[in-house]
Amino acid sequence: MFPKKALVRVFSIMMIVALALPLGAWKLGGKDMVLSGTGEREKFFVTIYFASLYVPASLKGKTGEAITAANEPMSVILKVDSSKLTRERFLSATREGFQNVAALGYPAPEREQFLSFFSGINIQVGDIIFLTYLPGSGLTASYQVKGTQTQRTLGTIPGLAFKKALYAIWLGPDPVQSSLKRGMLGKN
Repeated sequence: MFPKKALVRVFSIMMIVALALPLGAWKLGGKDMVLSGTGEREKFFVTIYFASLYVPASLKGKTGEAITAANEPMSVILKVDSSKLTRERFLSATREGFQNVAALGYPAPEREQFLSFFSGINIQVGDIIFLTYLPGSGLTASYQVKGTQTQRTLGTIPGLAFKKALYAIWLGPDPVQSSLKRGMLGKN
């Protein structure tokens, strides 16, 4: 038997995915997207956000490094689950993530431009951040306030290199949290 706490956690993740993220089939860049997996970013035993990775079916089951390197449409969707994740903490943690992956060969000279996209945002529990990559266009950040159905586009950084650096924070060889990476890859 599974411990009750583990079953509650699995059920909670399934409900977050079912209620907050795209239902059924959807297309991005002309390709059908499938859910690779959803992971939980925790700090000091508190869930900060859930991160779901959507990829073309051809990338499902691939390694984090292969997905990071792929020049294919894909999306990371972050669902905020803690009031501890303020805009300032989000910016600080993302800046630190970029510094860490730069040391692994994923430079992101556009990181400050990307971070500036979030300057007018007041991050709250239930909000959703969409980080969507389209070949030929680049990585677009969008934001959806809890309880609304409207995504606000914050900005786009062109090119594959920036997407590699951003996605390497979660999926690279030294991710911000190994269990988060495993969840996003559907390996939990």
